[in-house]
Amino acid sequence: MSRHDNAQLNIRSAFARARTREIARRTGMTATEVIEDALRGYVPAAGPKQVGALVRRGPVLVRPASGGRRITLAEVNEALDETRDREL
Repeated sequence: MSRHDNAQLNIRSAFARARTREIARRTGMTATEVIEDALRGYVPAAGPKQVGALVRRGPVLVRPASGGRRITLAEVNEALDETRDREL
């Protein structure tokens, strides 16, 4: 006797649940078939492309550090505090 695959997927999003039911009703597919079809067609968004002289630091592109002086976190926070406190 073969084993059945009893995998489950719980959809907690009211929008996703309603949209899945709507598509299933309109196409005659089951909700499982709708979700499987959607996942087969899903292509994750690509990360940002290299632009000019920018370099990747984690998920973002930044300007590379120049050969000049390095700025510390304390200096950055101090500059931000001065900017926040200035009169407009």
